[in-house]
Amino acid sequence: MKLPDEERSPNTTEGVILAADWGMEAGKRTVYAADVSSRVVRRILPNKPWTLAGVLDVAMSMAAKGSVVAAFDVPLGVPESFLNVAAAIPLWRSPSNFVDLLSRACERPLFFAGTTDASQWAIERPFFSVPAGDGGLKNYIAAAAGQGVDLYRDIDRRTGAKSAFIKSGVPGSVGSAACALWQEIGPLLDRDRAFRMWPFEGELPVLRASAPVVLAEMYPRSAYATALLDGAVRLRPTLIVAKTKRETRRAAIEALHAAEWVRDQGVTIENLVEAEANEDDFDALITAAALLRCELEGIPLYRSCVGSDRAEGSILGTGSVNLDLRARTFDPHSHRSSPSEPSSVTAPNRVATPNTVGAFQCPIPGCEKLYAKTRSGWDAHVGSRRNHPWWRQELESAEDRKQQFAAEFPDFFR
Repeated sequence: MKLPDEERSPNTTEGVILAADWGMEAGKRTVYAADVSSRVVRRILPNKPWTLAGVLDVAMSMAAKGSVVAAFDVPLGVPESFLNVAAAIPLWRSPSNFVDLLSRACERPLFFAGTTDASQWAIERPFFSVPAGDGGLKNYIAAAAGQGVDLYRDIDRRTGAKSAFIKSGVPGSVGSAACALWQEIGPLLDRDRAFRMWPFEGELPVLRASAPVVLAEMYPRSAYATALLDGAVRLRPTLIVAKTKRETRRAAIEALHAAEWVRDQGVTIENLVEAEANEDDFDALITAAALLRCELEGIPLYRSCVGSDRAEGSILGTGSVNLDLRARTFDPHSHRSSPSEPSSVTAPNRVATPNTVGAFQCPIPGCEKLYAKTRSGWDAHVGSRRNHPWWRQELESAEDRKQQFAAEFPDFFR
């Protein structure tokens, strides 16, 4: 498929992108490689459980073919407000960007030691586990705000990601994985090194031309749509995939294998059995495939965000979807690779009535709840965090969630 000129970018046509699904437990980590020149996606088998050093070794062994981008499913960056407050504290020696901050954070004895009491939150100790009960996350947000810090990056809000500082206590928390990777990166920053960190040390094309290895951030949820949906980028919403279900993983892999872009670009995708078997391999394979597509079709790999080159960073894969569109949910029983009607993905607040005359569908992206004839019961449905674990988890009380719902989806009540 030939893309419009405004959707193309001068990506490289050589080199390798490594997609590393990363967690706190080394035994669950997995790495897939997207070889741009040979148009192959395959799993990389480690000699032992993956560490940063192991990924760097693999990346350096591949660098003869061109610069290697090693992308991790871990936040790389902090909210700009966090960096600003840290820069005003003499002990932090005025870090100018996230790389400086990370190098100095590894010198602070409590930086990676999490808390469970919001009153203990501090720049010196920002990671935390959300305690059970109402008010847990809200208390941490308030504690950080009291010190002039917003816990969320701009790109977190754009993609619906969690704060990098949350270790546990809410679904999808990434703080434990961030702690693990950051503590491996930090001690290497003050030495001679072959890798650079994007975007804090330069624009991606410049870094790829000057460094053997570039470390970057990826987010599988932003890659699902690029791998599985055809059509123009401006009409491509993000895609919610229930990856915990093997049936859904199998259907998504079948959709990927049959995708128009895979056929047209002559791409070979290996290790499909492993990707079907578990979530970690699934995320790494899908993300590697999505980033390979961006390279081959000249689609932008990312979108710039506020403070991205200094503090907050950005996420590979976000340039190939339209984050302003309402998310779609992948249907394993009808996995078609392109939207049936452009209008079905261009109305963020549209209230659909797909099956029942007079029914109302919950407008929260990814929710399939239908209210028959009346909207009765919407408040209990919306007030429970369990019904929508991907939506507004920072709002813990039922009343706050209902108020947010009413403000975010006013068309539902018309």
